[in-house]
Amino acid sequence: MRDGETLAALRARIKAGGLDEELAWPTVGLAAEVETETHGAVLPGGLASGALHELQPATPADIGAATGFALGLASRLLAQRPGPLLWGLPSTRGWREGRLYPVGLGAFGIDPDRVVQVEVKKTADLLWSLEEALDHPSLAVVVGLLPEGDRLYDFTASRRLAMRAARHGATVLLLGAAPVFDMATAASTRWSLAALASRPAPHIGQAVPGLGPPRWQARLVKSRKGLLDAWDLEWNHETLSFRLAAPLADRAPLRRTGGLSRRPTAA
Repeated sequence: MRDGETLAALRARIKAGGLDEELAWPTVGLAAEVETETHGAVLPGGLASGALHELQPATPADIGAATGFALGLASRLLAQRPGPLLWGLPSTRGWREGRLYPVGLGAFGIDPDRVVQVEVKKTADLLWSLEEALDHPSLAVVVGLLPEGDRLYDFTASRRLAMRAARHGATVLLLGAAPVFDMATAASTRWSLAALASRPAPHIGQAVPGLGPPRWQARLVKSRKGLLDAWDLEWNHETLSFRLAAPLADRAPLRRTGGLSRRPTAA
């Protein structure tokens, strides 16, 4: 067999093994500015579906921001692909973080009826649950919250998830603290998320601080297909998509001379 034929056969075996299938699945748009050539084409076409993506909070206090970013990505993926969202988390995280609130899901355009939540005690059981779920072709998105300080998630575990995601087209989003992802993995992208102050939201003709749409500083710290970059992103509740956040320094000043409106009191 000639060298060219050998190389072609090797490529076919690698593709059959699940390392390159993400090319067969569509991409999901984030913000147009992130995906255009004018900004370096960091994510050409958007985020790859049928692949594994890792999300980590920039600091321990940013776990809520990372979770919100995962919901935004899940919303974009669910809009493109039918099927349920599997949300897996360890029961040790309790009520403080990770469990879903149906009313909050509505803010991201996610129908609670499409969500299946799974709680397990051990990381091994969590990874097994995610893998088994990915064998169902009807699934759209799988989100897993990894416990802090647990090293069971490694390159082998990530490769198994990536291969199963590529097989049927479901997308895997893994959330974990920084030590969990301090290693080489088979993820297509890795993001570091930090919370940013929201812009004021209009309320009865005035601007009310702290009530605007969520914002993140999203840093792409690993990408198999593009360059690395960072953006300040904002969730658009009307279009159910991300957009570049306008600098807070350029916002209109708050009008607080009249205060919030109050109900008239009886004479």
